[in-house]
Amino acid sequence: MKLIIDNSNLFAGGGLQVAASFLRDLKKSNLSDEFHVIQSVNCANIIGDEIFPDNFTFYNLNKTEENSKTKRIKSVKRIENAIAPDCIFTLFGPSYHKSRFPKLVGFAIPFIIYPDSPFFKLTSFKENLYYRILSVIKIYSFKKYSDALVFETENARRIFTERERFKKDSFTVGNTLNEIFLKPECWVDFESLPSSSCNILFLTANYPHKNMQILPELIEILRNKLKSKDFKFLITLQKEDLNFPEAINENIEYLGKVELEKIPSLYMHSDIVFIPTLLEVFSATYLEAMRMKKPIVASDLGFSRDICRDSAYFCEPTNAESYAVAIHSLMNNDHLRNNLVSKGTENLKRFGSSMDRTNKYLNIINKLIKNYENSK
Repeated sequence: MKLIIDNSNLFAGGGLQVAASFLRDLKKSNLSDEFHVIQSVNCANIIGDEIFPDNFTFYNLNKTEENSKTKRIKSVKRIENAIAPDCIFTLFGPSYHKSRFPKLVGFAIPFIIYPDSPFFKLTSFKENLYYRILSVIKIYSFKKYSDALVFETENARRIFTERERFKKDSFTVGNTLNEIFLKPECWVDFESLPSSSCNILFLTANYPHKNMQILPELIEILRNKLKSKDFKFLITLQKEDLNFPEAINENIEYLGKVELEKIPSLYMHSDIVFIPTLLEVFSATYLEAMRMKKPIVASDLGFSRDICRDSAYFCEPTNAESYAVAIHSLMNNDHLRNNLVSKGTENLKRFGSSMDRTNKYLNIINKLIKNYENSK
């Protein structure tokens, strides 16, 4: 097999981690196939100077190609035509051009799947219009420039294929834990964390859909209405990122960006994991909390239900009191905490390892190649 892995449009976030994990799994597999990897600047940086076997060839795009969609498409098409692969796998799409070879495209854009998310009630008319226009463009591209789509959850696959009447092949391959969570010998302790309080981990990037702005009201309810004391939200942002009222900050520990090797330690020092996000297709944070045996407080939305099933305490997504009651209950009920942890441990078994994910990708790719050859 001659496979192009198109990572040219990966710039930030979890997609880069999945791309690196997929390539490392392929390397471990000792396959004889040819792998041609087209990389964005950030994708090349995350792989760095790692040594790969001779059957891997890397094509690193420059900043000019990355910043211009037209130039990027031209470069990718030139590489495709020179290699003439059996298949192209765009890890996360959409792809914006038609190829002469069968193309599998990954789907992980939540605002297309969940246009009724409560997130959009918190945004301006202009922002909502922007998302709607962007959705139209991306949906068109997914449908026109893909021969098959692969989704991270069955919930997302079902919604998209039914609503958009997508008749081509579609598959579901769930996300997995980062391998750092399977290697305790690589963990680095996070020092100077509060030890006497109930620590509530809020592992988040600074995006509006992560629902950080619910914290001030939530903290006020915990303190004044529910009379909770000695609790700290451990949040992976800087104080200036949020500019909360100073009175609120005594219940927040601002950690800033945390290195990957220290994240397991954060979970170890936490009692509850708080995931109030309003818009995802998949978040590995749910799986990390399950792996580290921590109870989850989550927004009650389709994607979180699909991933967690009955292993989280679900709350009304934009209701601060709903989250406060959940946290207060977990702080004061050992049986409830242990029950959620036990269910999470069992639920985690559904997701397998990164190598399981890689093998599923390869099976789909081989199926696509076979179907393409039979259709000639």
